[in-house]
Amino acid sequence: MLKFVYIPPAPFKVRKKKLTALIISILYDHYIILKNLKNLFFKKKSKINSTSGYIEDSIYSNAHIFALPYNYCIFFSKILNIFFDGIFVNLKYDKFRNPENTKLGLIKLSKKFSIKKIIVDCRDTSNLLIEESILGVFDHVIKREKHKSNAHNKYISTMLPCTLVKIKISKKNEKIDWSKIGKNIPNLKFKNDVFFSGNSTSSERVKLIELLNNKKHLNFFYNKKNEKIPYNHYLENIYNSKINLAPPGHGEFTYRHLEILACCSFMMCENSINQIDLPLPIKDGLHYISYNDDYDLYEKIEYYLKNQEARTNISLNGRKILEQYYSPKQHGETILTKIYNKKYF
Repeated sequence: MLKFVYIPPAPFKVRKKKLTALIISILYDHYIILKNLKNLFFKKKSKINSTSGYIEDSIYSNAHIFALPYNYCIFFSKILNIFFDGIFVNLKYDKFRNPENTKLGLIKLSKKFSIKKIIVDCRDTSNLLIEESILGVFDHVIKREKHKSNAHNKYISTMLPCTLVKIKISKKNEKIDWSKIGKNIPNLKFKNDVFFSGNSTSSERVKLIELLNNKKHLNFFYNKKNEKIPYNHYLENIYNSKINLAPPGHGEFTYRHLEILACCSFMMCENSINQIDLPLPIKDGLHYISYNDDYDLYEKIEYYLKNQEARTNISLNGRKILEQYYSPKQHGETILTKIYNKKYF
């Protein structure tokens, strides 16, 4: 089985070089090393609330992983080059998150290692690409929300983990009990016409909320005070709503999209989602419905509120595509095959 070194993200961003923050960072470095011992004897739990969780689960379920802080990797690089097949580095490894410092650190790392070098880029903006000076010295970039216009063969697409799928990572097999995850049949009794769970944190969202609030005949539910809805209440509202809106949030394809699919519920998204390359092959019109502008959104809401059969079919298709393709183990197999240009499984 392949063996990899993994440099995980820093636990938080250190804005100033304060002594307390630096001490915590040093303690966390030691925690990373000790955690490897735990993973030797116990199955690793899935990181369901981590932006890098899905890709980490994918690699852990297909290879032996030894997590090390950045400075340790630099210091022990000669030994690591001998005993490991590759090194994955999370782009957020730098606790200071300084772009120039991160760049210099990546270039230094590339010079120390002759094995495969892969960047894990889980930033939530598809148009943010790795600088050519860095891309040229790394073998691949695993990119969340890879834009379809990005044809560079070094980029491999990934996505967020689904918060409802709780599994333990095993290199032997993967068992996801979908009967205990979300809902597996569409709802036929609803409390809301339209549900939107996000906060009004952008002008686009404010405009969307105002548009639907002005349609007095719609039973439109959202968190009016920008207070976080309790998770169970949030899931109940997804299932109890005829239409769930999923506009862009922290990225085009967010936790919300996966949660709606897992709840076997009807989803409407802004059409920008169609430009994202995902390992989950969802299609507009089959697994969700997209809209172009406010007028198109309102027209489609009116249409689908009256067409229960269409909503039911799309909801069921969305759930089925999630069950069929949501697999960290299969995703990891695909990634490693692309990295090494041959199947290892």
